[in-house]
Formats: sequence, structure tokens, C-alpha cells
Amino acid sequence: MVRIRRSPPAPVLDLHRRMEQVMAQLMRDAQPMQTPAPWMPRVDIFESADAFVVTLEVAGVEREEIDIVVEDRCLRITGTRPDPSPSGCVRWHQMEIAQGRFERVLMLPQEVDPERIIATHKDGFLHIRIPRGPIGG
Repeated sequence: MVRIRRSPPAPVLDLHRRMEQVMAQLMRDAQPMQTPAPWMPRVDIFESADAFVVTLEVAGVEREEIDIVVEDRCLRITGTRPDPSPSGCVRWHQMEIAQGRFERVLMLPQEVDPERIIATHKDGFLHIRIPRGPIGG
């Protein structure tokens, strides 16, 4: 007669199985990665007593091509710099200025008032003024 011995699963094996289940769930829920934007404008950020100011270098990007969205505590700035190629046959000798879509995502501090954000576009720069508000609100 063959004796079968049953023992409760070892805690390490349970942990391993649970980790595999969690990873499988994460993979099912994961969304495909988006292609990164081909370029990112340079940004300066400073704060004063009453506001945070974000300045982006966006030369060649029209104001109408820029979107500014506040989602929770994220400030998302997207836009598009058009392809500078003139129509017809062109042979580039040098091209260092990036074009196409861009995206910058910045985390906002809790003490800002997103309802009073002001943005201006002048001389190739986008200036975003984010006033301070009550902390936690």
C-alpha cells in the first residue's frame, strides 16, 4: 500500500501563488504604452508668495495648437509644432528643431487653486500662472 501524506501548503508557496495571481491581474488591466512624444519643450518653474509660474519654450507652436488640462493634481500641457518643410522638393542640410506632438505633465502642489489658472502665449513662450489657494482644497 502506498501511503499518501497530505500537508497544508507552505506559506512561501501560497505567497508565490498569490504574487503570480496579482501579476496576472496587473497584466490583464494594463493598458498599452503610448508612443512617447517626439520632443518636449524646456520648462522653467518658480514660485512667488501668491502663485507658481510655469514657462515653456514653444517657439513655432501656435496658441490654438496648445491644450492645458488639469486632472487631479496633474497639469498636462500638449501641443503640436508643424513640420517646417516647404511644399515641393526639399533637400535638408541640417535639421535640429524638433517638430510634431509634445507633452509635458507636471505635478501640482496641494495648495494651488486650479480654477484660477491663467495662461499667456507670447514671443515663443507659454506662461502659466497657477495661484495659490487654501491648503488641501
